[in-house]
Amino acid sequence: MGKKMAEKVRNLPSLVVLLKPDIDELIKAKEWREIKDLILSWEAPDIADLLRELQPDEMLILFRMLPQAMQSEVLAEMDTEDQELIIKSLTDEQVKSVIAELTPDDRTELFEELTPVLTRKLLSLLPQDERKEALQLLGYPENSVGRLMTPDYVALNYRWSIAQAMQHIREVGIDAETINVVYVVDDEWHLLDDIPLRRLILADPAQSVESLMDHSFIAINAHADQEEAIKPIKRYDLVALPVTDSEGHLLGIVTIDDIVDVIEEEQTEDLTKIAAIEAAPVGLDFITNIKEIPLTKLFRSRVTWLVALLLMDLITGGIIQGFEATIAKYVVLVTFLPVLVDTAGNAGAQSATLVIRAMALGLVKMKDWLLLFSREILVALGLGITMGLGISVMGIVRGGSAQIALVVIASMIINVIVGSLIGVLLPFIFAKFKKDPAAASTPLITSLADIIGTGIYLGVARVFLG
Repeated sequence: MGKKMAEKVRNLPSLVVLLKPDIDELIKAKEWREIKDLILSWEAPDIADLLRELQPDEMLILFRMLPQAMQSEVLAEMDTEDQELIIKSLTDEQVKSVIAELTPDDRTELFEELTPVLTRKLLSLLPQDERKEALQLLGYPENSVGRLMTPDYVALNYRWSIAQAMQHIREVGIDAETINVVYVVDDEWHLLDDIPLRRLILADPAQSVESLMDHSFIAINAHADQEEAIKPIKRYDLVALPVTDSEGHLLGIVTIDDIVDVIEEEQTEDLTKIAAIEAAPVGLDFITNIKEIPLTKLFRSRVTWLVALLLMDLITGGIIQGFEATIAKYVVLVTFLPVLVDTAGNAGAQSATLVIRAMALGLVKMKDWLLLFSREILVALGLGITMGLGISVMGIVRGGSAQIALVVIASMIINVIVGSLIGVLLPFIFAKFKKDPAAASTPLITSLADIIGTGIYLGVARVFLG
């Protein structure tokens, strides 16, 4: 025992070792102000080491006497057990002031070490902007549920009576995001159930909260993608969705108003990708405010894809150049080229839009690609024949011969089928490579249809016309 004490003393800073006997004497005499004046010039780690050597009540007294900014620095240097002891001893306003002075990395380290209960309490005391920063630094991935959740909810211990539960709701419910549903936890803050407030109100005050539990609830992990929160809220008509960690501790809730914001954000993101607009230079919150976007950022958000598509379109010119002889002999073929490739691109854009939207709603999975592909063949065949009949008259009138009309009709049917199949397959290909299916944008499909459609049309013409 003596050896351990000696090692402990040797590990303490020389300043603490030297002055500890004098400080002990001052504590016995209750000369707290003299102790405060003595240690105010110390560095935060030295003060933390001194407090660690004191009895819990002595530590709390001395900590509370420190200036607020110094309290934050000292708290960041203390052990987890001492941090919890101090936080539990302070009022909410005092805790709020102390953690507000912590640097973001010190605050994150503090939150990671504390119990889920204390972490929830501290998060609830932070202003909204600082809470978002804290959640971000806590390691929750971007666009995860953890970044979205709020700790402002009502939780009840399963052992409480209904009377105790109602009293607790009256005390804390005013600051909660919603009290339509309250959450039942155990002593370690594991989520056990959710109970509608209506059932609590109608229950006998002498009943226990546990007696109302059916252990049937829906929750989501904090690391899940925020889009995943949309599905259970929509499916089960929830006003709030509890968020837990990997061990089932209740961390917060995601409310329906947060989900509405997510839906709006995701739809904006999908629309920008479908239109081949790069949102990164501007940000999703800003991109729809086109009156306020700086021209340079507006330019950057649109130029990347346009340049990429321009390079793809140059391939079309190369294909046309390869059929110069056929075109020179039958110049009228050029007049049908725009309508053929545009119709194929439009058909592909239709197919892609339907698939992308179905994927976003979770109605279509990767395993469904073959089913949709086979169905699209039949639909595209019908569309191709319809478009072929539609252009047949013009083929005869403008082309001046049955051969030209036959080339145009056959090319239209083939192009519509190919364009439609590209539109169906491209979102699945993007999803396979872990890319957003919405990135299979309309301009991309149109450019592919231009390239492939031009090759098909001129190839058919060479076969039929020689």
